[in-house]
Amino acid sequence: MGMLDGKFAFVTAAGGGIAGAIARRFGAEGAAVCCVDVVEETVSKTASDIEAAGGKAIARICDVSDEAAVKRTIDEVAAAFGKLNVVVNAAAASEPLHTVATMPLEIWQEVLDVNLTGMFLVAKHAIPHMQAAGGGQFINISSTFGTVAWPNRPAYMATKGAVRQLTRSIALDFARDNIRANSILPGAIETNRLLARTPTMDLVREKMVPLHPIGRLGQPEDIANAAAFLASDQSSFMTGSDVLVDGGFTMI
Repeated sequence: MGMLDGKFAFVTAAGGGIAGAIARRFGAEGAAVCCVDVVEETVSKTASDIEAAGGKAIARICDVSDEAAVKRTIDEVAAAFGKLNVVVNAAAASEPLHTVATMPLEIWQEVLDVNLTGMFLVAKHAIPHMQAAGGGQFINISSTFGTVAWPNRPAYMATKGAVRQLTRSIALDFARDNIRANSILPGAIETNRLLARTPTMDLVREKMVPLHPIGRLGQPEDIANAAAFLASDQSSFMTGSDVLVDGGFTMI
């Protein structure tokens, strides 16, 4: 018997490393999963992996910054599965390095559109289905960069800090509907995103492991473990919380 038996989950960025691991773990724990991304090949692979392991999943292409597409996708999949219990908001753009003084407006806007407005749109159109189901859980992926600073990442840091407050707003406004919302703040997780500015994972480890007192970088499964707990009834007294899964990065 799985932790999420009978639940239906909607996972954005499910073609990526972290959200893909979350979607696969949800499937293994008994949830039916809608895997959402803008890249068909990777999101279809995630859904296929879930089904190959005996779970139930579908893949959908959706740009979370497009309100019409978000509403259409959520309404369609909620109707297909009969309910919506869990939403994982993980879609995030990664901007080139800039300070506020040098960042072009279009880059700033793109990061906000995906990281923050996209999360708002998914929540806006998922909440009525959660209300109809008698409650649900939002798991919003923030970042340690939403609580500590890092050079030349103004848009990313601004959105990830805002994710924490948006999560609390959802938690407060919809507690009466048995809807909970919590955020996860990952440390450095070994995915391809870490290779955007460093050519090999070995060099990433050399640079980043000393910043994590636990002595290693995180794995996508570390975030998936936390997400499965938050999606389950085992976390029923948690809402509006920031869950740090960062190997101690924010301690130093």
